[in-house]
Amino acid sequence: MVEIKIMIVEDESIVAEDIRRTLIKLGYAVPAVASSGEVAIKKAGEHVPDLILMDIMLKGGMDGIETAKQIRSRFNIPVVFLTAYSDEKILERAKLTEPFGYIIKPFKERELKMNIEVALYKNKMEIQLKESKEFYESVLEGIVNGVWVTDKKDVICYANKGAMTFMGKNIPQVIGAVVLKDLPEIFVPYYLKAKDSRQPFYYQGVPFGMSDGNQRYHSGWLIPRIKNGSFEGMICTIESIPKYDTPGV
Repeated sequence: MVEIKIMIVEDESIVAEDIRRTLIKLGYAVPAVASSGEVAIKKAGEHVPDLILMDIMLKGGMDGIETAKQIRSRFNIPVVFLTAYSDEKILERAKLTEPFGYIIKPFKERELKMNIEVALYKNKMEIQLKESKEFYESVLEGIVNGVWVTDKKDVICYANKGAMTFMGKNIPQVIGAVVLKDLPEIFVPYYLKAKDSRQPFYYQGVPFGMSDGNQRYHSGWLIPRIKNGSFEGMICTIESIPKYDTPGV
């Protein structure tokens, strides 16, 4: 089993040593202990731990919140805050760093282990989700056909490069566009047919104005996204066709 590395950032040496011993007893490795924000950032880069236990109220010019912010932005290492305070303003600042948990001092061994395991699991899931998202986006960006997706309010929330090429538009013009008012009027009945029937629908012969000023005709699929019987949006594909018959719904 790979040993989990946890770094401690705590300016009270007695408290830091107590936490270090507890972590080792629980089976974790402690590659570094830092007593200031500046040292913590340096050691985080050197050791790249799996998790950092960070005291919010560090002494010196950089508190735990600012330290966590910089560590997350530079190394993307998850942070769990240690605090003896429940001040709302402090906690609001801390939230902005997207911490993976809070442990209120004094804490018990069981509580420490539980928070660490939850934070590690959450971080693992976030990494997997990010990798999955990047994989599917790379696939969608790599195909020739256009693919775009709407939400339940018929607003375009995703479009690959192919879709923007076919539509003759750029990202700011496509993302956030409302199908019922921003896309060609001739296209709307097709979209509504698929939405109302909750069934995939193939459209063809729909003109889209291109960036070169010419008008070309396209076809594609409209596939409703249904969850628990409710319309959640539409998956749409688009491709060029050399010619078309008079479109009909």
